[in-house]
Amino acid sequence: MILIILLASFLVFLLLGMPVAFAIGAASLAALVASDQSLVLLSHFMYIGMESYVLVSVPLFVLAGEIMLRGGMTRSLTEFADMLVGRLRGGMGHTNIAGSVFFAGITGSASADTTALGSVLIPAMAEKGYDRAYATAITIASSVIGPIIPPSLTFVIYAMAVGGDVSIGQLFLAGIVPGILVAFALMVMNYWISHKRGYEKRTTRYSFAEIVQITLRSLIVLVMPGIIVLGVLSGNFTATESAAVASVYALVVCFFVTRTLKLAELPSIFFSSAKVSSIMLLLLATSSILSYVLTTQGVPRYLAEFFTSVTENKYVFLLLLNVMLLAIGTVLDLFPAIIIFGPIFAQIADGYGVDPVHFAVVFCVNLLLGLNTPPVGSGLFIGAAVGRVKLEDLIRQVRPFILMEVVVLLVLTYVPALTTELPRELARLLGW
Repeated sequence: MILIILLASFLVFLLLGMPVAFAIGAASLAALVASDQSLVLLSHFMYIGMESYVLVSVPLFVLAGEIMLRGGMTRSLTEFADMLVGRLRGGMGHTNIAGSVFFAGITGSASADTTALGSVLIPAMAEKGYDRAYATAITIASSVIGPIIPPSLTFVIYAMAVGGDVSIGQLFLAGIVPGILVAFALMVMNYWISHKRGYEKRTTRYSFAEIVQITLRSLIVLVMPGIIVLGVLSGNFTATESAAVASVYALVVCFFVTRTLKLAELPSIFFSSAKVSSIMLLLLATSSILSYVLTTQGVPRYLAEFFTSVTENKYVFLLLLNVMLLAIGTVLDLFPAIIIFGPIFAQIADGYGVDPVHFAVVFCVNLLLGLNTPPVGSGLFIGAAVGRVKLEDLIRQVRPFILMEVVVLLVLTYVPALTTELPRELARLLGW
């Protein structure tokens, strides 16, 4: 009965237009009242949800990304991407996708990717003859690469939620190959559609001097994710400290190297970073309450019994898990879903003998697809606003790209080596 009240109230609050974080908190409050539990638990678990030291990295990573964005780093990355893939059919679409790969090292955020790259590339693609909804669809589809390739806030939140044998450094490395695979799959679909519709390709060539200049400008930006990942892996600093290093590096580059940032812009940057971070932290706080309610109602036990009663084969389990997570991703935002279901499903997966790093990547990539699926897919709404297109047109155009991402998800699910070999080999080489 409590679970019915929880689910029904959550859906009602969402349909009324309440923000997801408040809908989760209000539904959890209704469940606490219905189960006659102390309302003190509300503030207690909200505090617990934000207490972790690892979460300090969230506003710092957001700050580093905001500094780089205001410092005009987007243009150098898009030029670098265009230099590499712009001469292929559908060149600007490929540039959009490759730009997301490089941009991942700046923010690790899908929404930041959509806003920053979309505001530049969607109008440019429309001018070149691309359907505006199609240009927006490529932007939001490729934005999920950002939270996969390191540094990734998604993996930071997952490692904090699940703990155990999974380290942030391992997850950072495990996300490299999946991110590249997603990019390649999207480029294949973009090439096919562009060839079918007769979209452009760049016919001019960059001179050698331009290639050197663009590469040097881009390397200044691309050094940042290398500093973060290598610093964490080497043990010189934690993920939280690496976020602080990234922020300092971004300030030094934008103030003293490129000189594209002014001191007067800092208050606005700090305010914007605080606003984005507060949304994330509120989601984590209310999700902690919901996680407590689900645990006390025995949901983890019911799910474990369901899977074991259906199959003892881990590959069948992973298929069922993918279906379930795809459904969850359509109604629940990314971070709440990780906090609520990550510990539950990680424990069940461990019982089936699934490698924890492999499971983490499959779990997170699966939920990331929910960013671009209705009814609560934030990527769709952000994309529609940035691209100035109708939501129904955007949904229609993004479907082929989501299909390709599902194919990649299945490949990652049944070829564990794609996610586990790189962390394992590096650990062996470094003698960890």
